[in-house]
Amino acid sequence: MANVNNVLYLFGNLVRQKYPAFSGTEPSPKDHELAGQLFLLFDQLLNAAELEFENIKTLDFDADDDGEEYQEENKDDTPCNIDGTRYSYNTMCDIVEYSKNHTFNSLRSRYRRIKSKQQLHRIKQHVKEQGTKFYKLQRVDEFVYVEFMHARRYFLPIHDADIRQLAIKKARETNMNDFVASHHWILNFKRRHHISSRKITKLVTSHHLEDRNEILKSAENFVKKVKDMAPKYTEDHILNTDQSSFK
Repeated sequence: MANVNNVLYLFGNLVRQKYPAFSGTEPSPKDHELAGQLFLLFDQLLNAAELEFENIKTLDFDADDDGEEYQEENKDDTPCNIDGTRYSYNTMCDIVEYSKNHTFNSLRSRYRRIKSKQQLHRIKQHVKEQGTKFYKLQRVDEFVYVEFMHARRYFLPIHDADIRQLAIKKARETNMNDFVASHHWILNFKRRHHISSRKITKLVTSHHLEDRNEILKSAENFVKKVKDMAPKYTEDHILNTDQSSFK
């Protein structure tokens, strides 16, 4: 076993070299809390028969972010073809707003490319569909962000694949069956919320290694048990919890 006093002496020297400005200040409640956590970790290190370091890559909030708000590229002005005439989404919104308080003849005088009420109806329908889609995408974004926050709160690793799976799950719930959570969407999601990839070094003691072996053994036993029981049930009585909202 290591000499505790020597370790603490050397650790103290390292701390004073790294953070000289904090020497000699009165301990705060936060200092006491952190000292208690360090003691638990230190005690774990001293009593562990074996140590192992694992490098885990996960998404996390960008610690180096400058706080500048991300401005996403505006896709709304991509022209849309309505009866052979191309309109931007913003222009169509203006047309719809104008039509609410003016006659069709007044509308035609202002927007001369509109030839019929049927064309105006199709413009209104397009604006309505795009607005509904935008609202649904907001719900997807909010859902994924809440799940991301939950994962990081409990120090669970989360990756791009998890973001995509969560986004597609929520999109299907809102009947957006053509939504695929593309690489571009995931990139924009991470930029909106200032998220980046980070490598975390995790300390694993022999106790945790033993626990992991027990978990793996239990998982193998579970798979074997399910394979033995599955033939006794029909497919509609077997549920895959990975593809459900069960907690």
